[in-house]
Amino acid sequence: MKVQTEAAAAGGEGKLVIRQVWAHNVESEFHAIRQVAERFPYVSMDTEFPGVIHCPTKHHASLTPSERYAALKANVDALHLIQVGLAFAASPDAPPSVAFEINLREFDPRVHRHNPRSVALLADHGLDFALQRRHGVDARVFSALLMSSGLVCSGAAGATWVTFHSAYDFGYLVKLLMGRKLPRTLPEFLGLVRVFFGEQVYDARHVMDSCAGLYGGLDALAALLGVERAAGLSHQAGSDAALTWDVFRRIREVYFANRQGLGAFAGVLYGLELELDLALADNGGKNNKKNIKCGAANANAVAATGNGTGGRGSNNRRAVAAMR
Repeated sequence: MKVQTEAAAAGGEGKLVIRQVWAHNVESEFHAIRQVAERFPYVSMDTEFPGVIHCPTKHHASLTPSERYAALKANVDALHLIQVGLAFAASPDAPPSVAFEINLREFDPRVHRHNPRSVALLADHGLDFALQRRHGVDARVFSALLMSSGLVCSGAAGATWVTFHSAYDFGYLVKLLMGRKLPRTLPEFLGLVRVFFGEQVYDARHVMDSCAGLYGGLDALAALLGVERAAGLSHQAGSDAALTWDVFRRIREVYFANRQGLGAFAGVLYGLELELDLALADNGGKNNKKNIKCGAANANAVAATGNGTGGRGSNNRRAVAAMR
């Protein structure tokens, strides 16, 4: 099966295709994903879920990482994932060549708990919950196909993952891959993220905090950086996954022009930073984030540079080296 990508097999600048994955084509689309993953070892990921229903009594800024994880676990354990978006790129400098939007069938707003404002926002941005109930992918089928896709549990030969504010994204995926509720403690959860997704996981929201002049959510950050959405709408997982990759490579281009220092951010999820460092240290990992500074001195560097564009084992080892 030959996978067609409008953005050119070599990573050229074309119109991005977001392939819709439903129950009737999930097997063939995951065959395509396996093919794509061999050629495009950089994966950006986003999910859509029905908001949060359990909120801590303390202000978010005063929560410890363990308290943030407790809130995450309470929500992820209680709710259903709606969409997963995966976008693939050939190199750190290339735009996404193809994206997949996996539509899951479990969530029904008529019977399942959810945050009404969040669900209304998703509906306003084009999600059709009735259509997903009728034609969406069973979460157990998705989990099994993801496990056999080569994207997870691949160790040092695995993909390089790029996300934005992704603790909940990984929470839902870990829950599905395990087939049960999330583990009780944050170190256990972080260990599972590392087992499933490897050490080359970058959360652009975490990186952003060390870059002068950058702030906001994904769309606001994209506007600051002069990055346009390649395809689709916001709050749709495939489109947001692709935008996440373009925002990340723009940050890399502007703030890490010397290609140094970005590797120190690998393996850290925004909001869970401190205890992730401790968990990695306990497991023999190396993750020195002290005194990390971005290359650009201020936000003027963003405006001055304009909009910009930009065999699995050996392929991904080269990918890891290129990000550092």
